Amino acid sequence: MKKIISWRWPLLIIWLVMTLVLTIIQPNINDIMEERGQETVPKSSPSVVASDLLKEMSKSEGSSNLIVFYNKNGLTNTDMSNIQSAVQSLKTNQQKLGITDMLDPISTPALKDTLISKDNTTLMVNFTLHLGDRKVDDVLKQFTTELKDLDVAYYLTGESFISNDYLKASIEGVEKSAILTVLFILIVLIVMFRSVVIPLISLFTVGVSYLVSMGIAAQAIDKLNFPVTSLTQMMLVLILFGIGTDYNILLFNRFKEELAHGKTTNQAIMDTYRTAGKTILYSIATVFIAFACLSFSDFGIYKSANVVAIGTIILLLEIVTLTPFFMKVLGAKLFWPSKKISDHNDSRIIGGLASFSIKRPIITLLVIAVCLVPVFMTSGQKLSFDQIEELGDDYPSTKGFGIVADHFSRGMALPTTVVIKHKESMENNDALGVIDTITNSIKGISGVQSVRSITQPQGKPIDQFYIRTQSAEVTKGISASRDGVNSIKNGLDKMQDGLKGADFSEVNKLADGTAQLQSGYEQIAFAMNKVSSGMSSGASGAQEIQVGISKLHQGLANIASQTAKVSGGLTQIQQGYTSAQGGYDKLVGGLPSIQSTLSTMNDLIGTLGQSHSELNEDADYVKLKTMGQQLATALASTTNGFTTLQKNYKQLNSSFASTSAGLKQLVLAQNQIVNGLKELENGAVQLSKGLKQGSSGGKELAANLTKLNMALDKIQKGQVQLNTGLNKMSGGLSNLKTGLQKSSTGLGDISTGLKTTGDFLTQMGTTKTFFIPSEALQDKSFQRAADAFMSQNRTTTQLMVVLNKDPYSPEALDIIKEINEVLDNDLDGSILKGSLHGAAGPTSNTYDMNKSQLDSFKSTSVIVIVSVFLVLVLVIRAFWPAVYIIISLIASYYVGMGAVKLYTLYILGVGGVSSFVPFFAFVIIVAVGVDYSIFLMMRYKEYGELDHREAITQAAKSVGGVIISAMVILGGTFATLMPSGLILLIELAISVIVGLLVLTFIFLPMMVPACMALPGLLDNKRNK
Repeated sequence: MKKIISWRWPLLIIWLVMTLVLTIIQPNINDIMEERGQETVPKSSPSVVASDLLKEMSKSEGSSNLIVFYNKNGLTNTDMSNIQSAVQSLKTNQQKLGITDMLDPISTPALKDTLISKDNTTLMVNFTLHLGDRKVDDVLKQFTTELKDLDVAYYLTGESFISNDYLKASIEGVEKSAILTVLFILIVLIVMFRSVVIPLISLFTVGVSYLVSMGIAAQAIDKLNFPVTSLTQMMLVLILFGIGTDYNILLFNRFKEELAHGKTTNQAIMDTYRTAGKTILYSIATVFIAFACLSFSDFGIYKSANVVAIGTIILLLEIVTLTPFFMKVLGAKLFWPSKKISDHNDSRIIGGLASFSIKRPIITLLVIAVCLVPVFMTSGQKLSFDQIEELGDDYPSTKGFGIVADHFSRGMALPTTVVIKHKESMENNDALGVIDTITNSIKGISGVQSVRSITQPQGKPIDQFYIRTQSAEVTKGISASRDGVNSIKNGLDKMQDGLKGADFSEVNKLADGTAQLQSGYEQIAFAMNKVSSGMSSGASGAQEIQVGISKLHQGLANIASQTAKVSGGLTQIQQGYTSAQGGYDKLVGGLPSIQSTLSTMNDLIGTLGQSHSELNEDADYVKLKTMGQQLATALASTTNGFTTLQKNYKQLNSSFASTSAGLKQLVLAQNQIVNGLKELENGAVQLSKGLKQGSSGGKELAANLTKLNMALDKIQKGQVQLNTGLNKMSGGLSNLKTGLQKSSTGLGDISTGLKTTGDFLTQMGTTKTFFIPSEALQDKSFQRAADAFMSQNRTTTQLMVVLNKDPYSPEALDIIKEINEVLDNDLDGSILKGSLHGAAGPTSNTYDMNKSQLDSFKSTSVIVIVSVFLVLVLVIRAFWPAVYIIISLIASYYVGMGAVKLYTLYILGVGGVSSFVPFFAFVIIVAVGVDYSIFLMMRYKEYGELDHREAITQAAKSVGGVIISAMVILGGTFATLMPSGLILLIELAISVIVGLLVLTFIFLPMMVPACMALPGLLDNKRNK
């Protein structure tokens, strides 16, 4: 200390130069904070992830905001015309204003129901604002210029404008508080010391500490990306001026005391720093540790307050190097105009409370405990995150928000945006199906008003994008086809009833007709294969289904034409029946090969069932297997029939007249199926918009048609041979009728297959499965929706969620929690598993902030308590007194928060305590309150020769006045926050003031001494 005194002038110059330089080069903290924003939650939080993803979508860079046009008597036609002109002006200057996206009900009439209130008093324009290098106030001026000729009242509100007003209110509150703090401290010090010098010196030294600390902190914020919030500067002002003045009171009181003992100035300075200086060192150490512990917090607002740790180091250096300068230079003149230098008076209040507690420790502790019971039982805090409620209606942004809340909902003003980013493009049916599922899941959450997404851009499902709508049209076509097949079957039944004889003279025409018939069925088989392929491949094959059915329609039309020729030719076939014998010989010779092929096919089907046992449970497979066996049986019967027919062909001639009538019926039936296929073609057109499933019935029909085509191929070859030998045929008509009967049975099986397919599609249509055809993906209207809800590369999509709850309410926070759970569950197990996702917006950010700060509060408060406890043990060299002090600090905090809770509920009438108050009140009460404890315990140690009960009483008397003075200074410093008008600052002031009051007048002078005296009292009773 001697060297410091001797180097006092150079040290003064260093402090002055350092203060001047750091103040001149100090960057503007408010500008940095406005540009960077307040770091409130970890970067891994869903809201931050979602916000970062939104920034990657260049079309929506910026924050969501609103222009609210309002006329309490209703918007007139003139108002609407003026608003239209204003909106057009904004769009014309969109780039200059920084508007990256804009939605209004004038240029987009479909949004009228959404953006114009039902009472027609309010019209909203939703826009995304990108600030760039501008400030919000600059943007306000630009908007004012563009809308200067508008006669309708309007308000700018939303994320940017509400945050800007809150920031300005915080800054104004801090500035007002700083001025009031200086005036308050000046007045209190003048009254306390009856001197005008000490108050000025104290304010000067603390002011130097603040300016240097703020200069260093500003450089760290600017250059090292140190966290910064609207509370950073406020905390530094309050804590430094509060504790700095407290330490000056302690120092100057002790210096006055030493001078009163007749010591020289140098000796008085050295003795002051040897005693009070050591106390201050320990006190600053606890404050430094308490605020330095905030560095371990991952919550930005909490972490930003560790700037106070920087301030405490600078304050300590100032107290050790600069304050001695004024003590040395001014000496007793510090206390001018007071001429009497006397020892300070003992505190009767604090001493009396300590004396009473030591004499009656049990009663004291019982009374305190009883008083604390209701405090702890009602200690649960309902927190509020509502910046709008804290601001009130005195700002344009909050007025506009209130209008939206009254005439729409608060959720409309501050929506939530869900963002999903996948590593690949999501512009495909599978990914869009997952997005649609998520959309419906979020819509199902209670409290969600609406959800708009790429699959539901208007907030409602699009029916054409669901299987049940698409399959209905195809089912109609299949039903018509089944009617046609049944008609053909009826025609064949009539043929077999009337078949009694045959004329083979025109058998050549029959062969030609059969060839045409085969050609037509080849087209049918080809078309149905197309149908089957299209139905199995979904949207990519839908067009092929339409083409195939078109060919099927053409083929059956050709068949009908050729069947008519066959009908005319049958009347002359009888003349050529004598040459039929040779043809039937060859025909019979070819039938075994058909049987062999069919047998091989059935064996393959059976083998497939053995190798894949699960197919035996599949109805379609069983059906296929049964039909194969029936066809083999039918072919065997046909072979026997033709063998008999070869022997009895002569009887055929007499029945061909009836056969001709049957073929005419067949022509009518074929015309019916042609009409049915036309309807099926229309159904396929609808199917091209979305059918992805339901191919089983089509495959079965295609398989049956293929088999029929193979049979017709063999028949046609036999008929060619029949042309040369049919005249030799003379009998076997009855067996031919049997063959026709088998053919009718086969058509019945086809009809059953069509019915099965139709039933399957009908059943499938009862489920609401999303499916978008490939051609719909390329549709212009869909692409416009994709541009609105997806990034340019289609890897990122957003869902706009509007809540019908207050965005800052606890109910809204619970909804965000459910939305996050829905995202996790619906994405997990889908093709979008592993995608980055989250919900952005004020509500989501508030939810993450609440979760983060609660977790941080729990961990950081433990670190602070343990750290302060260890310092206490080190300072007072005793375990249990340190425990008593920690308990007293925690109890003071709970009493302070109890007072805030009562004030919030019964005076302010708001929803809850501002979210940041509990933690900062805790840190301040613990960090500053422990100073008072150290003041008391350090003086207690000076009376080590006395009994510990007498020593604590004397210490309380001696240092009580200093503690009260320090409490008044710090309490008054925080009281200057109350005129700020911000609920957050008012609540913080109340909690700290009440906490310090009970600590100063109850816990420190009563509970701590009673706890220290209790063991001795109990020992005395045991000894008696």
